[in-house]
Amino acid sequence: MKYTPNLTPKYYYEILEKSKKIHFEMYSQEDLGLLLRFLTASKKNPQVLELGTGTGLSLCWIIDALGKKGSVISIEKERDYLKIAAGLFGNDPRVQLIHQDAHLWIQDNKGAQFDLIFADTWTGKFTDLEAVLAMVKPGGFYLVDDLNFQSDWPRSHQDKVIILMEKLKCREDFFSLSLDEGSGFMVLCKKQS
Repeated sequence: MKYTPNLTPKYYYEILEKSKKIHFEMYSQEDLGLLLRFLTASKKNPQVLELGTGTGLSLCWIIDALGKKGSVISIEKERDYLKIAAGLFGNDPRVQLIHQDAHLWIQDNKGAQFDLIFADTWTGKFTDLEAVLAMVKPGGFYLVDDLNFQSDWPRSHQDKVIILMEKLKCREDFFSLSLDEGSGFMVLCKKQS
């Protein structure tokens, strides 16, 4: 399919194709992409952190809304997945792709601040949650997906998801919004001080 401005970002279908070739099926769905693009576009010169690049499908939606002065750091520990994203976005000066375990990166960069953090891996959801939430700027967003029950989940995983959602809903320093779309999303917006 051809790239269509305002519908799908550049490289969207190419990434889908390349992901299928390597049997990578954990890529983000289009409804999540639309939300990522919307949240990114809501900020002037946005600074975005993505935890879990995968093959770059969600990243292409973020990049589509960055503008000329925005920037995104995307972390991925699986080299083969990151190669696909790097082949398409590696020369974009607004994009920093990092091959590292997200937990280690967070430990080394706790003082960093972002307008949007998309936690698409265990780190930032089930581990390092407090450190990641502290990295969200006032008025900034934190987004997680994969919250709706999946039949192939181990039973204990559903319990972890329920606990995470309750923790996020109870935060006094964030407003929260649950969206029963796609895999299930939750968006938090850090309150202005």
